Amino acid sequence: MGGKVVGLVAAAALLASVGIANAKGPVKLTDGQLDKITAGATQTSVNAAATQELNTLVAISNQTVTNLTALSNFQLSFFNALSAVPILP
Repeated sequence: MGGKVVGLVAAAALLASVGIANAKGPVKLTDGQLDKITAGATQTSVNAAATQELNTLVAISNQTVTNLTALSNFQLSFFNALSAVPILP
């Protein structure tokens, strides 16, 4: 008798699991539902802010290099202009 009950419970569990395993395909979400999804929103905004800061630093670095190059070229031109003038005792 105990074996029949165990078999009956096992059969019931097997039949119940067949219905659970029958999953449907992908579901399309509406625009309103997509607007409510916030997974990773904070991380994305942090990454965007960090990217903006990095871009600003790169732009400042590039401008600094350009300015230093222009200054070096000016100094070289000035030195060449002075060295072309003879120095008299």
